[in-house]
Amino acid sequence: MDKIYIFTDSSSDIPPALVERYQIDIAPIKVTYEGRTLREYYDITPQAYWKILEQTKDIPVTTQATPVQYLEIYQRARLAGCTHVLGVTINAKGSGCYQSACMARDMFYEEFGKDMTIELVDSETYTMVYGRVVLKAAQMREMGAPFDQIVQEVRSALARSEAVLGVYTLQFLKKSGRISGGAAFVGEALGLRPISHVYAGGVNVCGKVRGDKNVTQAMVNFVKEHVVGPENQIAGLLYGDVPEERLDALEAGLRDLGFAGVERWPIGVSVITNTGPQALAVMYDGTPRDHLPAGKA
Repeated sequence: MDKIYIFTDSSSDIPPALVERYQIDIAPIKVTYEGRTLREYYDITPQAYWKILEQTKDIPVTTQATPVQYLEIYQRARLAGCTHVLGVTINAKGSGCYQSACMARDMFYEEFGKDMTIELVDSETYTMVYGRVVLKAAQMREMGAPFDQIVQEVRSALARSEAVLGVYTLQFLKKSGRISGGAAFVGEALGLRPISHVYAGGVNVCGKVRGDKNVTQAMVNFVKEHVVGPENQIAGLLYGDVPEERLDALEAGLRDLGFAGVERWPIGVSVITNTGPQALAVMYDGTPRDHLPAGKA
């Protein structure tokens, strides 16, 4: 029988209670600001980080998990007597975590051989969009599903996963270099709020609305055009430091689309550093992509 070890990185934003419940190993991404370095998930909560980001003058710097950290994960799996390891990482186009995990796998195989199978998946996305898929994998493991079936489900789920992101200020996109200072100045002067599609490894602006009050409706409209079978899925409402009434309005709009339910999840360090704390996102399943996320490097 397969003995399966599952890990991801802290950018998956899986809440600690669920990490402990399903025994998922978390590789921490580090964030440095004002001379301090903290490990996401272990040393700081999303809510505490939102406050830091609003108060600090300079944009904090995030650092990917290293090959050494992943090698330690593989060694823990080996010591636990596991036959298979599944790792799902943050989008490889936005972070080097996937490459670090691959390097560590090569180092592990060189030292210990290939008696333990290590399967790595680039999620091609961010935060609980892939965190929820990791949870599904852990639930399947608990039910006794074989390794190959779990990996197949993970790839299939990620190939359907999409999100739409709304940002209420351009300040942090400017700080992080995502947009120019001139574009931010003009955008703020006009009250423009970008709406972005998080899909297949990309985060692409798909529209702009004027004024905060139009952001949630624009996101609902986008989901309506792209979701497939909302009655068979639970939407994920991802949020930063946003007023409760905006969350309620967005959730009401999603329920009107016929979703079976709506779950709320706070957004952690890796995404909020670039968007700023005043951000919202909706994750949902759309049309499956023609390809599945990359596996072995």
